[in-house]
Amino acid sequence: MSASLSDPTMRLFVVCAAILVLKMSVTSLATAVFRNLRGVFVSPEDYAFRRKPPREPDEQIERIRRAHHNDLEAILPFLAVGFLAAATGAVSYRVAWWLFVPFTAARVLHTIAYSLGLQPWRSILFGIADVALWVTTISLLIASVRA
Repeated sequence: MSASLSDPTMRLFVVCAAILVLKMSVTSLATAVFRNLRGVFVSPEDYAFRRKPPREPDEQIERIRRAHHNDLEAILPFLAVGFLAAATGAVSYRVAWWLFVPFTAARVLHTIAYSLGLQPWRSILFGIADVALWVTTISLLIASVRA
């Protein structure tokens, strides 16, 4: 098992992982910033703290929040599976490039499509990322069984 940055597959994974974690952080921050700018919160104590009456949810804020929640369901498994696939050599650099890069690009673009309500792009991008995650997972499983 080689988890060294001298390995190009591991370097590729680290770059993709860093982009995805930054994207998730930006999405989380965007939710908080929009909530504060628009004065729309989730918890009653947030309204009480600001001495404001509760308001109806804001659809744009909810879209960004749902995109972030969707990230948690897709990116967190990728971080684990992608790391193991890269560290164990379960996928070659070329295969990893065709799995990790489309996954990363699709997840970044999915957040934009989700935030803007762009169908069918949101679903297409979700599907691209999901297929890349499935293939990575299956490749890791196959490599593990063969070892």
